[in-house]
Amino acid sequence: MRDLPGFDAFAADQAQPLARTALSLTGDPEAARALVVTALSVVAARWRTVRWSFPTHAAREALYAAYLKRPRARRAARGPGRLAPGRLAPDTDAAALAEALTGLTPRRRALVAACFHDGHTTWQAAGLCRMDARTANTETVLAVAELRDRLPASFVTGGPPEPGAEPAPDETPQESDASPPAGAVPQEGPAPEGPGPEGSTSWASPSAAGPAEITPSAAPFVPPAASVSLPGNSGPGDRGEGPWEAALRRELAVLSARMPALDPVPLTAEATRIGRRQGTRRRALVTTMSVTLTALVVVPLAFGAAGLFGRAGQSANGGSPGVLDENAAVPTLPPSLPAPVRFAYRGFCTADDWDVLADEFADSGCAQWRVVATTGEQWRVADVSPVLSDGWQPLLAISGDGNRLVYFSAASSDFVMVDRLDTTTRRTDMVPLAEEVSPEDTHVVISPGGRWMAADFGPAADALRPRLQNLTTYRVRTLPRRMRVLAVSDDGTVTGTASWDSDAVPGRITTTVLLRVGPDGRTLSRTPVDSALFEDGAAVSPDGRAVAVAVERAHPAKGDHGLLVTLDSTTGRVLTRREAALPEDAHVFAVRGWANEHEVIVEVERILDDADEEEPAAEYSVHAVDVRTGAARPIMLDQAGVVPALWVPGTLR
Repeated sequence: MRDLPGFDAFAADQAQPLARTALSLTGDPEAARALVVTALSVVAARWRTVRWSFPTHAAREALYAAYLKRPRARRAARGPGRLAPGRLAPDTDAAALAEALTGLTPRRRALVAACFHDGHTTWQAAGLCRMDARTANTETVLAVAELRDRLPASFVTGGPPEPGAEPAPDETPQESDASPPAGAVPQEGPAPEGPGPEGSTSWASPSAAGPAEITPSAAPFVPPAASVSLPGNSGPGDRGEGPWEAALRRELAVLSARMPALDPVPLTAEATRIGRRQGTRRRALVTTMSVTLTALVVVPLAFGAAGLFGRAGQSANGGSPGVLDENAAVPTLPPSLPAPVRFAYRGFCTADDWDVLADEFADSGCAQWRVVATTGEQWRVADVSPVLSDGWQPLLAISGDGNRLVYFSAASSDFVMVDRLDTTTRRTDMVPLAEEVSPEDTHVVISPGGRWMAADFGPAADALRPRLQNLTTYRVRTLPRRMRVLAVSDDGTVTGTASWDSDAVPGRITTTVLLRVGPDGRTLSRTPVDSALFEDGAAVSPDGRAVAVAVERAHPAKGDHGLLVTLDSTTGRVLTRREAALPEDAHVFAVRGWANEHEVIVEVERILDDADEEEPAAEYSVHAVDVRTGAARPIMLDQAGVVPALWVPGTLR
């Protein structure tokens, strides 16, 4: 990674240990992978700060925080076989433990995983779960008692694996993947063998040669003698626990070992992409808060200057403001819009919107979505779900002609459609009233002319199958197979990707195909592709014949801007491959859509040369790149040239 030196090596080294912990938390390999991506993206956003301290501890903190914020074990783990589909014998201690874990509350399950799987002390587990040490001790004792009550008496009689037993097929014995010894504090990665240059793959900090000393926020609480002895309350050679606790450790290790091996390349790319954007937003928020605090201390007159700065994006003729106006006073949708929608963006909250007591942004409308017409006017759409699907994809789509938009409604938990000439929301019934979907796994697209929409709800076995709807007749059709929808054309043809586990191809654990499915459900074409091609977004041409993706050369030079590649949607053959003619030090960050039949809309990132070395800033811009020549022209979203963190194109030209 050019701007995150060493992060790819760190992610590759720590992904599997993090995934094993995540599997013990969720009981679902897919949910575990999502947690790993979230944790690594948090570290990527703070990489220059945590790289030389304790990056592994930061990743584990983020992993537990993400799980406790949105615990998926209650929905995902519904039986002993869920933890390792097709690979967990039903009449084993591991299967019994998997079933018993589903009955714990998320906080108790997190404490059990931290203490008995990761080998943390109770006060370290309290820090990971963000609670005081006494509460953590009590909750852990209750969790162990609850598991004792649910597990059979024969649970402690199981023995460890034979010394010469082979590992699971998806496991490759590596020193970096080994679980830390019980009761020991995990190391912060492998110690470097010697000093290396900045561009080396070693990510380890200078402190990595020894154990990571984590300063506790409270002294460890020693339980009474009658209570269950917990790890970390005695010396490293004596855990102070009985055979039952040892069996719990052993079977948790057996369960977590069923986590499939993760491909580090797409995983790192996904985490890096999310982390870069999160880091940019974090730096912007810190800057805003610093300016606000300075204004409070220095002189109230600064508030007037800040107000003028906030209006810097307004048009010269005094018309409607550009994207710099994050004020919640922007009006909601009128009965009809005077012009097509050019693009939509989500507002950005400042320090003034922060609720200190709730530790989150207040519900002031600052983070609601806005639609911007071709005339420059903008309106708020208050009901768009704030949840983002994987890859930071918003649950909102605008037709290429700007006359219709569809989005996932936070109020109705279904997709709704809004027409430019009549902005009354119409529920699409894509999600039946009796069904529930996970917005984090959902994707939505709309055809260029606004006649069709399609959505998928994730690859989970219990998720709804992808659906296609004619927005003229409102007829909903269920597609025959699970897929990630990329686009739907004006004739109802859906383009997407489908992936599944595979052990038939050497060196691969998944197989991905590019699919085209007709409105009648018949598969029109399918061709194998590399799933990593779609990590930075993909856009299907208006005629449905080409798919545009952003890639990098295998060995990029310092001045490379990134390649824009188009693939034949039927055969997967490369149609064009051009380097975008972008400004110096800029590269393609994401593909957003098509401006016309020859130009692709891309978001461009440029690392500022004069930025602070520890926290380098980046600026973003939007360009239309000609897929035939690579020529690029800038597209201004507003007169200030600002690009919001979250936005979707409409009639951008």
